Amino acid sequence: MRVRATTESGDVEGVMESGLAVFRNIPFAAPPFGARRFRPPQPPARWHGVRDASVSGPKAPQPVIDGAAPFEEAYFSVPTTGEDCLTLEIWTPEPGANSLPVMIWIHGGGYALGTGAAPGYTGRAFARDGVVHVSINYRLGVDGFIWLGEDSDNLGLRDQVAALGWVQRNIRAFGGDPANVTIYGQSAGGVSVMTLLAMPSARGLFVRAISQSGSPIGSVGRDEASRVTRRLARKLGVAPTRAGFETTTVARTLAQAVPLAKDFANPLKHGSQSFTISPFRAVHDTASLPEAPIPAAAAATHIPLLTGTARNETIGFLKGLGRVDGINPIVAWYFNRVLGVGRAMTQAYRSGPRQITNKFALVEAAWTDWAFRMPSLRLVETRIAAAPAVPTWLYEFRWESPALPAGLGAFHGLDVPFVRDDLLAMQAVAGSEAWIGRHPPAELAGTMHAAWVRFARTGDPGWPAYELNGRQTMVFDVASELVSDAAAPERQAWKGHR
Repeated sequence: MRVRATTESGDVEGVMESGLAVFRNIPFAAPPFGARRFRPPQPPARWHGVRDASVSGPKAPQPVIDGAAPFEEAYFSVPTTGEDCLTLEIWTPEPGANSLPVMIWIHGGGYALGTGAAPGYTGRAFARDGVVHVSINYRLGVDGFIWLGEDSDNLGLRDQVAALGWVQRNIRAFGGDPANVTIYGQSAGGVSVMTLLAMPSARGLFVRAISQSGSPIGSVGRDEASRVTRRLARKLGVAPTRAGFETTTVARTLAQAVPLAKDFANPLKHGSQSFTISPFRAVHDTASLPEAPIPAAAAATHIPLLTGTARNETIGFLKGLGRVDGINPIVAWYFNRVLGVGRAMTQAYRSGPRQITNKFALVEAAWTDWAFRMPSLRLVETRIAAAPAVPTWLYEFRWESPALPAGLGAFHGLDVPFVRDDLLAMQAVAGSEAWIGRHPPAELAGTMHAAWVRFARTGDPGWPAYELNGRQTMVFDVASELVSDAAAPERQAWKGHR
């Protein structure tokens, strides 16, 4: 069955699936290539007649990763890549309504990979529960996040802002309330959420925010961004300017994206910068992002925020260094040295509640806290100090995949199918056992999903907000519970260091 809606650019025709209306591949901006390459997003062209919105559109140009897991490719990606990629997908329970809460999903992938149209990011369960769900694409890698001077900065983030603006102007046609918009994202999407809190152009485009496994230290200043640009320009043989990069093709820049990322991942060359994982990052001290996210996002105290991390965010990044039950002692020593891990921190992991003694697990815990948990805590506590009346909620995801050793299984991204209440769809994809095993806890998926939906509807996920006198944290596991100061030993050990 087909269903129509009218947007500012023309009519679109989606399909009904399980009683829900789905509209795919709707452009919110013009294709950002050709004469529009390395420039801010422009409005899409109007079309005549009715645009078919039944099939997912292409993902933004991105490199092909050798050795990528077939399951992850099938669940978190789509097969086609194309220049007409600034599109979004909408799931709605009632196109004729006009007051339903709206959630806008921003995908992860290190600002280098991903798409909002992936099967793993379906809005089915949210629409089932009365939410209009929107997932968006944005420019990635060199085209979205290389620093080429003012007016060419943070183009991927500018695309996100353009998508938020489109939702404000058009979402009523799909049953949504533009005054009740929640943005949420995971990994680079979680970083984006924190960064959008700091971007002047995003003000007024959403009223709530959820950051899953984000980090407010994901941006850099112009000097560091310029170093990455110069390295890439040397590889391409062009000037490190917009004019220089305009002489290259998308294929040439994509061919250099993976070598650039591998080079960036070497801490012997780049020190602690390598532990931020991706060379493609937002650039602050610019017109689009005047301040770094921690002070600026903390100042956005009119926006209720729900944020949290998984216990083992960096296990996937470390697995490439060796077995998950061991690590070269010299490598472990060097990692801890670069991260600034001192005796008090090591003692907090060994003698605190986690009782970590394995060197590999110690490095993983320290890297997770350095890159994700401690910066997120600092943002939360900075917000509370600035405006204690505007609530912030904190969570930690601790359920562990049985595919990894005990204590290391709550890995980066594992929370996504639980938040989406999408375990059955994930299990239908070959290879899902490597993520969730054969018998994942459906109750946990129901609990997390209900909290996200409640937050989008009411601004309250259902547990007490984080306060400095109790530091209440919701710990999501088979048996979820509210824990007072869940990060206490590590938080105290890292104080003044992160």
